[in-house]
Amino acid sequence: MKKTIIISIIALALPVLALAQEKTYYVPKKGDWSVGVTFNAASLGHKLSMQPKPGDFAGQFIEDLASNPKQMFILSQDPVAAFRVKYQMSSKTAFRASLGVNGSLINYREYVRDDYAWSLDPDTQNQVVDRVRHNMNSVSLLLGFEGKKGEKCVRFVYGVDLMYTIAGGRMKFDYGNEMTDLNHVPSSMPMTSTMKEGSVNDFQSTLGIAYGRPTERYNSGYIHGIGLSFDMGLEIFLAERVSLGATMNFTPIMYTFQPQTYTIYEGFSTNTGKVEKYNGLVSPGSDAFLYGTENIGLRLSVNYYFYNTSVKNYRTKS
Repeated sequence: MKKTIIISIIALALPVLALAQEKTYYVPKKGDWSVGVTFNAASLGHKLSMQPKPGDFAGQFIEDLASNPKQMFILSQDPVAAFRVKYQMSSKTAFRASLGVNGSLINYREYVRDDYAWSLDPDTQNQVVDRVRHNMNSVSLLLGFEGKKGEKCVRFVYGVDLMYTIAGGRMKFDYGNEMTDLNHVPSSMPMTSTMKEGSVNDFQSTLGIAYGRPTERYNSGYIHGIGLSFDMGLEIFLAERVSLGATMNFTPIMYTFQPQTYTIYEGFSTNTGKVEKYNGLVSPGSDAFLYGTENIGLRLSVNYYFYNTSVKNYRTKS
């Protein structure tokens, strides 16, 4: 991976080295600023439990979440894509801020037996639909410093960012077969059976509930991640105020924590003679401290610079 990233940076730089023969180049001055977008293809390769990847089966993704509710969401990767703004504090230093947004909304459906039709005719082929709605959203904010060396069209850049990520989500279940006083254990999609064990607790026993199925799963708060990200590479000016960046970035340290996870269940209570809902604690809050040099990516960027009109002489000659 590291060798591939280095080769990619060199490959991007070689075609534009010929631009070094030009006689004028834009040099940012204090007060100049730029807007741009960044893209980190390496982040697509991380196995994010909070987000499905292209090519994943929605049903398998939902089932994995349902069967493993105690997993820890690790928010340590660089955003796949982000908007970035830079403000020049001098010709060689800049303050930068990046914002990345990620999210998913999945409506997964499965056919199950129609219990009412089956009670009238055991040979019926009638079916109803169970549905799981899952949404997960995350926002990443990076605030940092950038330095530059050189005034030609190809310049060495380096920087450091404080990265903060916040994420939250919810999973809701809608069933085709209603739970009633006549149908205490309605037919439901198979994945809910993996969640029944978590529903067995003292509160359920007190209610006189023998079977419970989930209706909603959620965290008591948001998932957070805080870390440091470093990068170094090249900025290549393709036009007077348009540049392409290619930098190798890595996040050596990251602290992630998530709140308690709850699941709301429904079950028929023999004590009250009706369907009751109750709250079960699935997982306590967890945290993780990550460190190392393996979280490496290749951050590509496109930037457009705006002049500070109060400053003259925006060009330097070779």
